[in-house]
Amino acid sequence: MPGIENKTDAQWDAECDARTLSTANIILNDDKRWNAAKKAAANLAKETSDELNGLLKIAGKASKVEGMKVIGKAD
Repeated sequence: MPGIENKTDAQWDAECDARTLSTANIILNDDKRWNAAKKAAANLAKETSDELNGLLKIAGKASKVEGMKVIGKAD
């Protein structure tokens, strides 16, 4: 087919990673977006922790997840 480039998986991955890093850089330099992302991350971490605690309880394993922390922007 014309117009479709023949790229390796590694080339596609590199382009995707470059776009991801570009977006991350934009977010890291925009305080409003950074703060919103931190808040969303904290909510997602809590939801994930609660779900994991439930799974561990059902499995008869440890009943509490510890050590989860949202990491802030470097000072």
